[in-house]
Amino acid sequence: MLNKLSRYVIILLIVFVAALYLPDFFSMLFDKKVNTPRLDYSAVIDDFVYTIYGGMGQVEYRDIKGNSYNEREYFALLPFMYYATLEKWQQLPPSLKGIELSSRNIRENTQVFRIQAKDIDFPYVPLYLMFEAEPDYAQLMIPEDLFRLGNKIEFIDPNSNSVIAEKSERFQSALLDAGFRFPAKIIAGNPTNRKPFDEGYFISDANGAVFHLKMIHDQPVCIKTGIDPKLNIRQIFVSENLRREFYGWFVTHDNKVFLITYDDYKVRELPTRTKEGIYDYIADEMTYRFYTYPINRHVYISGDGFVKMIVTDNDFNPIAEHVETWTPYDRRSASVIKQFLFPFELNTNTPTNFVKLQLDHFGWKGLAGIAASLLALVLFSRKRSWTDYVLVLLTGVFGLIGVLLIKDEE
Repeated sequence: MLNKLSRYVIILLIVFVAALYLPDFFSMLFDKKVNTPRLDYSAVIDDFVYTIYGGMGQVEYRDIKGNSYNEREYFALLPFMYYATLEKWQQLPPSLKGIELSSRNIRENTQVFRIQAKDIDFPYVPLYLMFEAEPDYAQLMIPEDLFRLGNKIEFIDPNSNSVIAEKSERFQSALLDAGFRFPAKIIAGNPTNRKPFDEGYFISDANGAVFHLKMIHDQPVCIKTGIDPKLNIRQIFVSENLRREFYGWFVTHDNKVFLITYDDYKVRELPTRTKEGIYDYIADEMTYRFYTYPINRHVYISGDGFVKMIVTDNDFNPIAEHVETWTPYDRRSASVIKQFLFPFELNTNTPTNFVKLQLDHFGWKGLAGIAASLLALVLFSRKRSWTDYVLVLLTGVFGLIGVLLIKDEE
């Protein structure tokens, strides 16, 4: 009895390891890499252009009308992206549509942000740095304490692991006086001193109201932003930039993206949907990128099998949009065969890029692999206990490998 139990423990271990690695190994051997295009918009020709990376280092430059370009011609179509190279080549024009095209002007009027699926729900340590927003030095200094924020705000001395009572009370009073209701739900900041200045934290309270908290001359400054709680904010991001157009941005639970502007915290909705309703932004599955240039603003929404680009003017009025598609992974031949061959797979790769063991089953398609595994067990090893057949019925080829490798002792 003990031998049989030990055998099935080993077989189950083989099933676990095979389900974890065998489907990935199959995909690595048989799935063909898709050369996805890089889509851009040229303010020079007012049209979409794209780059296609082929094998052996081959690169093609085209526009959506089918015209081909060499590298220098293509770079000249995208002066806001390749301005440094164009300047070195002495091919950067002095102006475009009345806008100066010097390296300095382009650099000072360009801002970029990206929202990936891993940025929405992420593990974090609930300890934060509160920078002095107006330091006596030329750069931001790393504070000597940390703070935590839940049912109240507390500043911690990490050397003694004790609460700094006086400072905690000052910030607690500032939050309460501004109308904050504990506990805090979202705490968003940019905890690095590698930035030109500090804007502190944007915090949502128990009622969904958003507050702006920072420290000036060691004193708390807390402002109720007035951002509508009905927007149902899911995550907030803060990024200090010398352009001072917006504090940051946030994503709502219904997959909308908004900027928090310096104009009295007014919000500006960015495009996430189109008239056709195809490839609309889904925060848990896709990447959202926003570029603001001296001319036009660009929104990229990319996911498995597509990239969509939406272009607006500087007042956020839509100008153009375009989508490039390719065969998504689930529809490629290697993936389809894998789903018929294996009943399920154990996966640690998630859209958030954090390690999380999960089981992905392939539904009715996996029945084909189970049937083939049972047939192979009958043909190659007729004398088997009924438990072996049950195990193969439940785990398919993974169980078949286990029962064939670990034989039953007579």
